[in-house]
Amino acid sequence: MNEWDIALNALRNHGRSILIGMVVGCICVVLVIIFQKPVYQATMIVGPTEKTGVPSLNSFLPKAAADAPALQYFVERIDASRATDFTIFETKINSPEIIKSIAKNESFNIPNDTQKWARNHLKIRSSGMTPFRKITLDSHDKNRAVDILNALYETTDQSIRADKKLKTVRRISYLNQQLKTIRNPDHRDAIVALLKEQEQIAMMVSIDNEFAAEIITPTYASANPIAPNGEILFPAFIFAGGMLGLVLGGLKQAIKK
Repeated sequence: MNEWDIALNALRNHGRSILIGMVVGCICVVLVIIFQKPVYQATMIVGPTEKTGVPSLNSFLPKAAADAPALQYFVERIDASRATDFTIFETKINSPEIIKSIAKNESFNIPNDTQKWARNHLKIRSSGMTPFRKITLDSHDKNRAVDILNALYETTDQSIRADKKLKTVRRISYLNQQLKTIRNPDHRDAIVALLKEQEQIAMMVSIDNEFAAEIITPTYASANPIAPNGEILFPAFIFAGGMLGLVLGGLKQAIKK
């Protein structure tokens, strides 16, 4: 007896139980769709900004090496001047500090357990093979999801800018103090070079635009709810109901014997 014979015998002997199980599965899906509140998803895509906060690694390479395409590609992939602030942004956007900050807006209705809320509702994923990141937020209210995601982005970006500005001011103050006490010409030249670098960073921080992460795709909400998803639920519940009917039918037949 092959697999087809086994399947035909099962349908012949337990067809009614299988059909009842499939109908029950359909009814369960309908109840889920009726009683479960729809969940919508807001999405935005961000990427590293073009500004540079530290010297580029290209500046440390000999000119002949810097002109090599392979080395240029490698440097661009690991260059801290492009990656550092964006990496901080990725880490910070779902941190308790940022979420508690926007939770002060009572209209967002964010619970006190911000870590659990972020774990259940906020996701950060790679966008294909690019350095971009797709940030998604699930909510029963699509408009609220868009507002929360925009607030998360704005608060995170401004927080990183403020931290960078504070550190830069402190470094400039320290270097200026050192400049008053150092007499060695070579050391003074090195301090002046560092001071110019920090002043450049201070200028970049003061520019009123996207700082740590650039918005590639503005926030948008899904037109249709992502859950409950009938296209997934119906096949899954019908199959599960049919299998359950088959098992119960087999048990019933075994008990009778």
